[in-house]
Amino acid sequence: MGMFAAFASPTFRMLAGASWCYYTYRMMELTVLSWLVLELTDSPAQVALVAVSRATPMFLFGLIAGGIADRFTRKSVMLAAQALNLVVMGVVLAVMLAGAIEAWHVYVAVGATGFTWALDYTSRRAYLASLFSGRRFTNAMSLDIGSLISANLTGPVLGTALIRWADYSGAYMAMIVLGLVGMVFLAMVAEEQGAGVRLESPLRTVAEAFRATRLYPAVMASVLLTAVYNVLGWPITTQIPVIARDVLGASEVLYGILQGGLGAGALIGAVLLATANPTRRGTTYAAGTFLFLAAAFLFSFSPWYAASVLLLMVAGVGLVTFAIMQPLAVETVPAAQRGRALGAIALAIGLSPPGMVAVGFMSEAIGPQSAIAILTGVGMVVVAALWLRYPALRDAA
Repeated sequence: MGMFAAFASPTFRMLAGASWCYYTYRMMELTVLSWLVLELTDSPAQVALVAVSRATPMFLFGLIAGGIADRFTRKSVMLAAQALNLVVMGVVLAVMLAGAIEAWHVYVAVGATGFTWALDYTSRRAYLASLFSGRRFTNAMSLDIGSLISANLTGPVLGTALIRWADYSGAYMAMIVLGLVGMVFLAMVAEEQGAGVRLESPLRTVAEAFRATRLYPAVMASVLLTAVYNVLGWPITTQIPVIARDVLGASEVLYGILQGGLGAGALIGAVLLATANPTRRGTTYAAGTFLFLAAAFLFSFSPWYAASVLLLMVAGVGLVTFAIMQPLAVETVPAAQRGRALGAIALAIGLSPPGMVAVGFMSEAIGPQSAIAILTGVGMVVVAALWLRYPALRDAA
């Protein structure tokens, strides 16, 4: 089956357009605000707190978001999340235009939009899982992650270019426009059939998510590998602006290109994965995680800008492999429970704040390069141990 099989669906085409707009302005937000905080505070630890503010709501609300995704129509949840994003971005823009922006404003704003990320994550992927199955689901995930990955390339480049030529407020105006366009696309997506409106208690939602994790080995393996990646892998990206400015001597535009290296590599990886459509998905999932960590480990030692961009491109291939294969667990659980399973994975994604805080303070104490090397070195060892421990990651019985 071709890589664009899922794209034959008009519903998915509209959802893909909405996804690209959404992912692009979210990546612009993180890139622009990370550079802003670096300029305001000159502190690697406070730069890391930008990403901490986004990730913490995923940990606090990920499981509840899974329950919401199972009880409301996924379209209505995504629309509500994006409407809240627009409100928050409008407030931030007003503060910027007043010349009163401070670091704490950034943390509050990113925390609010981080909550919407938890809602969108579970709703969007559960929606795809309800439309497609088997290899068609892998195709659909590849195309959706492709939207995310292309945004990881265009978002940082566009955001930092706008900082240079239109200041921070100009970048935020562009984000609001993208948000509005994305909502128009999303409004054109077909309504999902059969979703209820009755919410379960948060405690029951949490209990069912943990129950799904215990009952299904693939879910357990996915949750644990996701936790390792988000504690020991992804947090190193919070220090890319610090390395760009303080180690490589890059401007804000060159920082955007460096950050976009992850997206460029991931876009290549997404096309390769969607074309190959690997059947050994557990092995591919673990290998992608290891590749990201290994490339980031080498990146920590690079004193050259061009080499650093290339290494982040390799890391991007690992990133997209991890991301596309991550939801494989939903196929092992009944359709009505998929939101809970994804909620458990969302909880693991939300575990990144400790790693982000650690790498930020380590960066201030021993330098960003040493901090990244330590975190990713430990991560490679743990991923290897999980690969040996869990047959699901080796596609073994």
